[in-house]
Amino acid sequence: MLLPLIDLCCLKFIRAFGLMMQLAEESRLIMMLISCTMAVAFIVNVCSGRTIFQDLCNAVGNRRLETNLAMQPSPITILVSNIIKRDLKMPLQWTYYDDLPMATVLKNNGSTVIMRIYTANNFMPQLSGANLLGRYHFVEAIFKWGSLKSEHSIDNYHCCLELQALHRCAQLENNLEYLTLSYLFELSCVKNEHLMQVTDQLKWISQPGSSMELPPFHLGSLLQPFGSDYFSYEGTYDNGDVVLPTTWLISRNISVVNWRQLGEFEALYGWNGNRNCKNCREQQALGNRNVYLNI
Repeated sequence: MLLPLIDLCCLKFIRAFGLMMQLAEESRLIMMLISCTMAVAFIVNVCSGRTIFQDLCNAVGNRRLETNLAMQPSPITILVSNIIKRDLKMPLQWTYYDDLPMATVLKNNGSTVIMRIYTANNFMPQLSGANLLGRYHFVEAIFKWGSLKSEHSIDNYHCCLELQALHRCAQLENNLEYLTLSYLFELSCVKNEHLMQVTDQLKWISQPGSSMELPPFHLGSLLQPFGSDYFSYEGTYDNGDVVLPTTWLISRNISVVNWRQLGEFEALYGWNGNRNCKNCREQQALGNRNVYLNI
């Protein structure tokens, strides 16, 4: 009963399609309509297939990302007695950090302060050398703060502010690899002149979602270059919007910040409507990972 019905439907479809083609031969307008309809159908099928493929790739990528994040949580406390010393073949190379960008934008995203720069792609600040396998380009810098509660600590010595600068490399088998610089700041009665470029402007972005363009300055004045003598380990980066697996490079040189500058960060508001007095993550166990001192 079912097969004859299918045959009848196929026969009617073939006759209708033949009639349409006959009309198309007699009318240019109908030919154009049929061509456009077939083109749209083809595009829809291609886009659907591409979407399914992308969803599949994203699902696989997300599972892989979740696994990496679970295996290497951050932040940690660095125990100097347990580090492994590693000799560098060459120092860390800093390129274009002394160039003025076209624009520098500061944003309060409700979780932290994000600083991004805009410049030509071929002049984007980048890191290379040391034991890196490619060139890592600057993406953004964020701040984590809290009275005597920096994210990372050295021998359980906590600072009050941490500057973290995310970089990424797209040269490793077309996969994005991330690297994050970390600078620690301890409380002092001395004002940090370089940090004033940021702290003096925080009052203008007190509300979450607000942003502003900073007066121009080169990134190297804020991210002090170091070639060696830094800690490194595999962990995670979190700016409140995204969490990424990253290699941490933590400077051993601790800078200073005074109470007034720290207070500018603590006066910012979060999405909950309250002041963001601290935004540091809780420290995690190192597990089976190693911490290296690169010399």
